Amino acid sequence: MTSQRYRMTVIHSVPNFERWRTILTDNPSEGRPGLLKRSVFRSLDDPNEIMVEVEFATAEAAKGFLTTLDLRDLLDRAGIEVYPPVFIGEEVEDLAFEAR
Repeated sequence: MTSQRYRMTVIHSVPNFERWRTILTDNPSEGRPGLLKRSVFRSLDDPNEIMVEVEFATAEAAKGFLTTLDLRDLLDRAGIEVYPPVFIGEEVEDLAFEAR
């Protein structure tokens, strides 16, 4: 049995990837309680479409993460006008698999 995993996923477009990257690295998530990992993906079709995944140790850490950030300020500085949908969920372990 694996330990339960909790993840936040945000998919949105950015007007300028390099500007967005600078703002993200100026405001690192590392060191926040319960945060295990952050991954960033760029769309193969549109290099300005981004998916950010953040993995947490506990449901409480996942739920509380957004309240510890000034997300609206980060979005404004990155030039993102529309607040993107944010999904926070827990892994359904019996439907997960890893290739061997």
